[in-house]
Amino acid sequence: MKESRINRKIIRKLGYRSDQQGIINRYLREMGQWDTHLYRCRKYIIDSINIYQPDKVTFLGSGWLLDIPLEEIADKCGCINLVDIMHPSQVIHKASAYKNVRLIEDDLTAGALEGIWKVYRNKLDIGDLKINVYEPDYETGMVFSVNLLTQLDSLPADFIAKHKMVGTSELRKIRKDMQRVHINFLKKNDSVLITDYIEYLKKEDAVTDTNDLVFTTLPGGRRKEEWTWDFDNTGNYYTGKRVIFGVKAIDMVKKHNERD
Repeated sequence: MKESRINRKIIRKLGYRSDQQGIINRYLREMGQWDTHLYRCRKYIIDSINIYQPDKVTFLGSGWLLDIPLEEIADKCGCINLVDIMHPSQVIHKASAYKNVRLIEDDLTAGALEGIWKVYRNKLDIGDLKINVYEPDYETGMVFSVNLLTQLDSLPADFIAKHKMVGTSELRKIRKDMQRVHINFLKKNDSVLITDYIEYLKKEDAVTDTNDLVFTTLPGGRRKEEWTWDFDNTGNYYTGKRVIFGVKAIDMVKKHNERD
């Protein structure tokens, strides 16, 4: 396994370890409410691989593999890269059964996390924070960004807000820039983007609020699908309210790569 280029202490301090555990805890707590969303993600991935038949694929933000059909695609691709800031031990064990699966730990914010930590620790001006496009030091092949776009900026934003490092408008700009450079990376590659983009808050089956989760323009694509994700039905995320996400899947693969 290729280890992360970011300090483990920073990963912990910015809350990534606890957030990763929180994701699987919420999935288990929802008792099947995520199933439709996960099925749609996995089906879109399988359909994409069947259409383009890539030899090498990379999944950015692979996490717990809930939305990635590893078993179904393992014999369809010569090499599968699973990339995240850290991999759960269960995923490491599962991946070990496949000779063509490579685990890579990397900072998909291209150094923004370390930059935010340095600003906080050294009391620097966050205006000097650089938001760069991710540059992998491995061959990616076809790239899948699955339920990652809005996660890239959410934990850093929570940390910045908690420590009152910037005001609301400046924080929104940082979030927008982090999402924008990720999309720019995807545009440079044959890629598929699956992301939540809007949040609906419900109480007694009525929508009480909506919140945008994407702060930049989503790209165009060839195949597009939309669905909803019953994210939290227990009232834990927002007290006393259900949370539903609107989700979009976008095929950004260049047409000339399609195989008959």
